[in-house]
Amino acid sequence: PPQIRFDIGQNIHETAKKSGAPSYGTRNVAGLVSYKLVDLPLDIPALYNRPGYEVKAMPLFAFTMYADEDFRDDLAVHSAALQFSRHAAKSHASAQTFVGDLISQFQKGKWRRYIREGCPAITGRSTFLNEHGQPGYAGYCSLDPTYKLSSEDWLRIMPMSQIYQWIGEGVLATLTVRYSDDTRGITYSIDLDFDDLAVKKRYEEMNLKRNLAEGDAQGWNSTARHKSDKLAHQAKVRMLEENARRRGDMVVER
Repeated sequence: PPQIRFDIGQNIHETAKKSGAPSYGTRNVAGLVSYKLVDLPLDIPALYNRPGYEVKAMPLFAFTMYADEDFRDDLAVHSAALQFSRHAAKSHASAQTFVGDLISQFQKGKWRRYIREGCPAITGRSTFLNEHGQPGYAGYCSLDPTYKLSSEDWLRIMPMSQIYQWIGEGVLATLTVRYSDDTRGITYSIDLDFDDLAVKKRYEEMNLKRNLAEGDAQGWNSTARHKSDKLAHQAKVRMLEENARRRGDMVVER
């Protein structure tokens, strides 16, 4: 059966050629090269095909690969973005089942949970509780993929956008889930990204350095404020880890 095969770290032209897709929309914007497929048939899955780390995902709306001439002169794919079709989840229950099936693929492979710097290294329900013990820790830090969310907690936290993250051979996988419930009804936005972690960190460091320099130039003391904010955040992380211990969750190795 047809599928889109891909990996991170190989030349983007060769990866596209071997993927099985007949053609891509391509762009080169100041050295950032992208290969994109949109409006994909709902029965065509994308397969991350690195041995031991295979993940197959569908139905997809869009699939995009990126390479950057500034970072890799061999134009290696450093990022692949999978945007799921709205048909993937039409209700809260179907969304939770769909996300659970994706999580189980990562848990069965060689992937390991990733906890980014600046996040509490904790497990269980504590991963989405704030300093007051209430559901509301959103977006930046990953949930524990081994913890099964109750339907009530799912409804509480998913409007804020939540992520699950895994690491495998230098590749960071990020599953992002969020929903809105308005006059259009329930709408889920589910994305799965694979990134070369070293390249991703370089982008983040470059952006931070530029933003701090621009802020300092404007007289906002951005560098000094960033340092003090970082210290305050470290204290908050320690508190969240201590709170997790108290309620019986674990503090784990990063």
